Amino acid sequence: MPKTFDPDLLYVECGKCGQPILWGPGQTQKILDAAEINAEEIDEHCAIISDGCPSCKPGETSFSTQIVRMDDESDTPTAKALEAN
Repeated sequence: MPKTFDPDLLYVECGKCGQPILWGPGQTQKILDAAEINAEEIDEHCAIISDGCPSCKPGETSFSTQIVRMDDESDTPTAKALEAN
């Protein structure tokens, strides 16, 4: 049986200020579900980048996010944009 990557281990970062973002268990799976991405499609080369966070955008509670996969052959990540609360 192949090992699957735990979505809660994905790195999450604010794309504006660079701060890491921490959230509760299961939040990453909700984002993957909203983007219609199967958890089997992600691995340690993936990350979630937010367009803001409570530190750099106080008072906001909803941020757009992108799930990116870093390509081993290139410095350019591929991304799939989605909205997440």
